[in-house]
Amino acid sequence: MDPTLYKAAMRGNIGDAYFILADHLKRDEENGYQVTPKGNTVLHVAALYGHSYFVGEALKITPALLCCQNKKNETGLHIAANEGHTEVVRVLLACVEDHNTKEKLTRMTDASGDTALHKAVRSQHLDVVKLLVKEDSEFEFPPNHAQDTLLYLAAESGFHDALTNILECCKKPTYTAGPSNRMPLHAAVIQKHKDT
Repeated sequence: MDPTLYKAAMRGNIGDAYFILADHLKRDEENGYQVTPKGNTVLHVAALYGHSYFVGEALKITPALLCCQNKKNETGLHIAANEGHTEVVRVLLACVEDHNTKEKLTRMTDASGDTALHKAVRSQHLDVVKLLVKEDSEFEFPPNHAQDTLLYLAAESGFHDALTNILECCKKPTYTAGPSNRMPLHAAVIQKHKDT
């Protein structure tokens, strides 16, 4: 990726006397998107640093960046959810034109089988969890490749607020056994013993 473009995304700079984001992105549409060695686009970089305005402007210019995945199959939504950047998550979801694309985005998995919601639960970002659960309450959110369900992750880490939110808002949460055939209740009991 061009260092000027990377720095702009890192700083949230959409334009000044020396740089205009639209010029770079329109050129990228014709030549393929510029990426970092890890496969991150400008959207990934801006999401990592929490620049919601930059994310919104980049998506106005190049909406196709929304579902671009890096080398770990992460989207900008995965990264924003993992970092707890609620406003970036909100902007990403608001930029989706139709319901089917929004469902696709919230249900996309990375190389580990994690959705953005898995990342938010694991990183304990309650505002992001609430936002993502509200956006796709019909989805079951199956386990990732390590067999971690959302309920199991929340119970194991003692993230009670997320556990409550998932149980109250998700219409069909996955109750299947997690790692070592343990249910979320097992994880909660084990977690409680760690605290005593």
